Amino acid sequence: MKPSMQRHLQRRAFIAASALTIPSIALARTSGSSQPGGMEFEDLMKQAGKNLKSMRRPMQTLDNDASRDEAAFLANQVTILLAQSIEAAEQAPIPERSAAKYAGDKVKFARDLRAKLTEAVGSANELCRALLLGEKDAAAAHYDALRTVRKEGHDEFEEEH
Repeated sequence: MKPSMQRHLQRRAFIAASALTIPSIALARTSGSSQPGGMEFEDLMKQAGKNLKSMRRPMQTLDNDASRDEAAFLANQVTILLAQSIEAAEQAPIPERSAAKYAGDKVKFARDLRAKLTEAVGSANELCRALLLGEKDAAAAHYDALRTVRKEGHDEFEEEH
């Protein structure tokens, strides 16, 4: 086997292994104890959004192995950041649009937000998996679903900032 082909296969194997193990490690790390030095909810969400935006170009050229690998790496980063944001969900303010629904009940709001974030973690992980397996149609569907969740989240919190 050519050395370049071997490096390519090793890189893909590393990305595949990372896609499966890193989210688990991130979840284990966040389920420990919430420390004051941890990441802020807003920062985590901004970083996840930045990575999701960075996926636009590679998602347009999924026939290219390098683009697929880049998109898979970014999807994995989104998965990790969303998993970490689940722990920090209590930091998020109740949006004005949801004030009547929650009537100041931050615990219920944080629980509902965590449920939504958990769905997004699943979608991001499935996106990464589809990219690694070369399933372009499934990857495109998961990417669109994540972008929709992001837009809905932005729309809900829009009045807060």
